[in-house]
Amino acid sequence: MTLTAPVAIAATRTSLARYQRALGPGPESDAAIDAAWYLHRCVDQLLPLAEQMLAEREALAAKLDVARRDPLTGLPNRAAWEIATEQLLLTSIPAIVLVMVDLVDFKTVNDSYGHQAGDHVLAVTGARLADWAGPEAPASRLGGDEYAAAMGDTADLPDRIAKLRDLLARPVDYDGHQLTVGASIGWATTATLPAPGLSQLMRAADLAMYADKGRGRRGRRRWLPALNAA
Repeated sequence: MTLTAPVAIAATRTSLARYQRALGPGPESDAAIDAAWYLHRCVDQLLPLAEQMLAEREALAAKLDVARRDPLTGLPNRAAWEIATEQLLLTSIPAIVLVMVDLVDFKTVNDSYGHQAGDHVLAVTGARLADWAGPEAPASRLGGDEYAAAMGDTADLPDRIAKLRDLLARPVDYDGHQLTVGASIGWATTATLPAPGLSQLMRAADLAMYADKGRGRRGRRRWLPALNAA
């Protein structure tokens, strides 16, 4: 059984107390007992140092976790998400799908109700995306009102995307108001890419997202010269 550091320290301290009772009050003329007594004292002095190092390590880990998270949504920030997604791409999962999300009409919320309302919408959107993606799928607010999630590809992905679209379109309650935004969603899978690296996957999903944005909310077509010229 593998012990955690605090448990190991506590067990060592208990063992030292028993050992000290067996050794007696101090060094003896017997060389073996004398050596054992000094060993006991050295280990006893090392334990507080080990506890201090453990506390410092935990404090540093907590700071790093905060630094790797978006302060508004609590999701991994872009840098942390890219690392997690790169690791996911190295797994044995047959294909990885990357989903990109950009909110529609978000500026209207900010202009009409203020930035605190907008921040609330961003936080709720992040929570909804994370719940939809699941605990094993890296999800992130990349910046502004743009989000991403990566996960194993599945046959029912189109149905899942439709559910995500409906989920993100649900009104958000804020200060007695129901704030509504839509979402442009694009996705790409490593199964269809010749070079399935993260940059290629993000580019393909981003292009798909902007094609979806061109259709507008609820399927209304918006004119985008760059897309229509293709």
